[in-house]
Amino acid sequence: MLKKQSIKYNLNDNAKIPSKKVLIITYYWPPSGGVGVQRWMNYALQLKKRGWEPIILTPENPQFEIRDEKQMARVAEIPVYKVPIWEPFNFFHKLTGDKKKGKIQQGLVLENSRKSFVDKISVWIRGNLFIPDSRVFWIRSAAKKANEIIQKEGINLMITTGPPHSIHLIGRNVKRKTGVKWLADFRDPWSKWDILKRLKTSALSLYFHERLEQSVINEANMVSTVSKQLAESFGKAEVLYNGMTMPSENTSQLNDEVFVIGYFGMLNELRNPAHLWMTLDQLCREDPDFAKKLKIRIAGIVAESIKHELNKFKWLKGKVAYLGYLSHNQILNEYKKCNLLLLLLNKSDNSKWILPVKFFEYLAAHRMILCLGEKGSDLEDLINGLDIGEIFSYSDVQQIRAFIIANFRNITYPNVSDVDTLLKRFSHERLADKLEELLIKMK
Repeated sequence: MLKKQSIKYNLNDNAKIPSKKVLIITYYWPPSGGVGVQRWMNYALQLKKRGWEPIILTPENPQFEIRDEKQMARVAEIPVYKVPIWEPFNFFHKLTGDKKKGKIQQGLVLENSRKSFVDKISVWIRGNLFIPDSRVFWIRSAAKKANEIIQKEGINLMITTGPPHSIHLIGRNVKRKTGVKWLADFRDPWSKWDILKRLKTSALSLYFHERLEQSVINEANMVSTVSKQLAESFGKAEVLYNGMTMPSENTSQLNDEVFVIGYFGMLNELRNPAHLWMTLDQLCREDPDFAKKLKIRIAGIVAESIKHELNKFKWLKGKVAYLGYLSHNQILNEYKKCNLLLLLLNKSDNSKWILPVKFFEYLAAHRMILCLGEKGSDLEDLINGLDIGEIFSYSDVQQIRAFIIANFRNITYPNVSDVDTLLKRFSHERLADKLEELLIKMK
């Protein structure tokens, strides 16, 4: 019996094929909304401006819960290949009588409270049978399509971005088949991701995660990630920050008749600022003027347990507006209405490693930032010494209270010089210089 040999395509056979094509394999692409799509949508647009030809491979029928159709116009000129994906959530829909169809919200299914027996079983299955994640069933068909695209388009560079980290296994398969140069990009940790603990991942399953992760790191030509500490945790990785698009105009002035605190993103138990709610309720009770002016605006997915908790505060409950899902442009407009923009990092060691996309958007909004998270983080290092806001531990009640009072008594804006320095440093235009350097280095 003849052994099946790996085929190595000669990517230099056709000299007419442009040498600046790059295949980007991603689960999140417009019309997907939310944070996951922003990083490589913006980097792909920057590459195109610089004469590169980004080509996207993404699922045809992904089950992301947030859509933003308006983003489609921004990427209309970037070619996209789509491959059908089967996701096991369909099975869970049937298992639960379709009661949760269309309502599976990443992060909230892991809440500790009020989970049914079926919920608990489904969480365990996700953490132990779908390794590295529930998109594992897309690997074979996506890798096959990627091989075809590489041959057809004459591509010699490929980028995979996770999570979901199964996308990196597509890249690994394609690299082994074609020899294409490969950049594996991590927007979050893999084997050290706090989500795995909440998925009840066993020691054996974690071992398989670690082996797969290490194989990706070893076989990729280059690894990139979003922060310095996360890069160090991978052993070898380049730092490629999330960044932001430079604002086209100055933001509007604040209204001194109200004091608005805004939060935009997922709000679950891992990020619930219980001490902050308590502090705001106390301030409302103690200061009639504060109670009159305070408004809290929350956009995005919010756990029902947190809504229930907020409704228990006598002075606070009537001041919270739940805006639901907003398009990216709507969110940018919401920032302008806020005195303080609330940034909540997960209550885990992972938060030390992450510089969220939301931080860069807040920065571009020219509003003060109140961040709650772990000390010793990359974000704390960035904020220290700059007049753009503060970062506190979740339990630093007195410091949080003092910061809120100071901002309430005086309409406060970030220091223009500090903001401009960071905007230039972390603009997509400047960060794309680093990405281009990495791609050229791999060629």
